[in-house]
Amino acid sequence: MTHYETLRLEIDDGLAALTLCRPQSLNAFTQQSLVELRAALKAVVASTARCLVLTGEGRAFSSGVDLSAPRVGLEPNDPDEFLRDYFAPPFRLLAELEIPTIAAVNGPCAGAGMSLALTCDIVIASDSAYFLQPFVNIGLVPDLGSSWLLPQALGRARATGLMLLGEKLAAEDAKDWGLIWKVVPAGELDAQVRTAARKLIDGPTRSPGMIKQLIARSLRNGLGEQMQAEIEMQRVALRSADHIEARAAFREKRQPRFVR
Repeated sequence: MTHYETLRLEIDDGLAALTLCRPQSLNAFTQQSLVELRAALKAVVASTARCLVLTGEGRAFSSGVDLSAPRVGLEPNDPDEFLRDYFAPPFRLLAELEIPTIAAVNGPCAGAGMSLALTCDIVIASDSAYFLQPFVNIGLVPDLGSSWLLPQALGRARATGLMLLGEKLAAEDAKDWGLIWKVVPAGELDAQVRTAARKLIDGPTRSPGMIKQLIARSLRNGLGEQMQAEIEMQRVALRSADHIEARAAFREKRQPRFVR
């Protein structure tokens, strides 16, 4: 286990479990927690982890930015510095991770916390969780990719309603709208997330990362370009040790044994 002041990172048996640990503020982000989040994600990149699970300690996933926390050493004439140099780097690291990522949303998930969760590949939420774009309520605009992520996931009408009205979206509605993967009873969240993570850890090594790349490209490609990207990646996948083992297992009528 790696110890930080504002989060906890455990890497064991292929799983990286990263927990935001500021429960007294509903895991709101501070300058320090963003520096530590970046360091923790770099540690995940350098590790042999094959899946990352991200969650919050206590009753919330994250309430967004801690507006009451001091910010030290920032250039007063550079209003973009906090978002550009503190928020953007860890969020980009998370988005660019080659391994699958799961957000276990255990409670309120607002603002930057919502962006963090939606940056993960799979979002599994407790039935007591909710999602919130609170920016308009305090005279701000969505950031950290929210104005891109939400229209892509929900379409213009629902994304606009969420961002302009600043109202809570219950986890069950978020699932029905296609914003997240699954909603489970609060008492089952950890077990269900662990089951999903173990399936990813024990599965093929290369194809999850390539699937992530294809999904990312699909958001900017036309159909022809996307089909060409699929051809190029399938060429690599067909020659991979994973696929060779899967074919052998099929012939031998057994479960494949993918090598980590």
